[in-house]
Amino acid sequence: MGQGMVENLLKAGHNLNIIANKNRRPIDRLVSLGATEVKSLVDLSKCCDHFIFCLPDSQTVKSICTRLFPFLAPKTIIIDCSTNEVVTVKELERKAKSSKLCYIEAPLTGGKQQAQEATLGAIVGCDINDFSKVTNILEPCCAQIERLGNVGMGATTKLISNFLALGTATLVVETLKVAKNHGVDWQKFYKLASQGSGHSMSLDRIAPPAIKGTHDGYVFTIENTLKDMEYIADLIKDQPDAVAITEIFLKIYKKAKSEGMQKALLSERLQTK
Repeated sequence: MGQGMVENLLKAGHNLNIIANKNRRPIDRLVSLGATEVKSLVDLSKCCDHFIFCLPDSQTVKSICTRLFPFLAPKTIIIDCSTNEVVTVKELERKAKSSKLCYIEAPLTGGKQQAQEATLGAIVGCDINDFSKVTNILEPCCAQIERLGNVGMGATTKLISNFLALGTATLVVETLKVAKNHGVDWQKFYKLASQGSGHSMSLDRIAPPAIKGTHDGYVFTIENTLKDMEYIADLIKDQPDAVAITEIFLKIYKKAKSEGMQKALLSERLQTK
């Protein structure tokens, strides 16, 4: 997702400084398009007054902020597009304020394709007076930018959204597995299901590639699914029916992880029984 976002920010005329993680391919491409690679967070702090995070989990976000915050000038803006625990974003906002920094959460809806197409959605949690700062920066990447309230409401809304999205995708996978095991033709089933209330974007992403014999339609890993489900379970622990559903999802994805599938895509579970 970060690669697509940077490409669109470059197209909009922004000067971008980036730092590599493990995969050189997107970094090399972005440098060829005009981004500047820096070698450390300290170097990054010296040349930027706006930061955009899109990181894998709350532990990584906290680690980066702990290392970065001491080097940032007052009024530096941090826009965190990661999917976080609610407690994490509130903690980071407090730490940012104590350092006179501006921390804004803006978790995203969509994925790699939407990042490339600049059709992401941003779920913003921030002070009302800071909202224009987010829209001005993320507009080249997003088709929809909505403020849901102060910091904490972005993470809350994002996790509820992922409860729906990942739950639906899981149900699609299980439905197709059941159909296959009962001898139901996938192509005919998909055509018929698409005409009814079972039609969903998850069905459209997962079923057509599966019909062709591939299972890479839903580009979200089992590792990330399990992480988000754990965050969701903590958020909705006061909702007994929703918790019961989440526990089923957690059992499914913990089992998949124990079988060595943590790096596989959610839709690749179609290959299991």
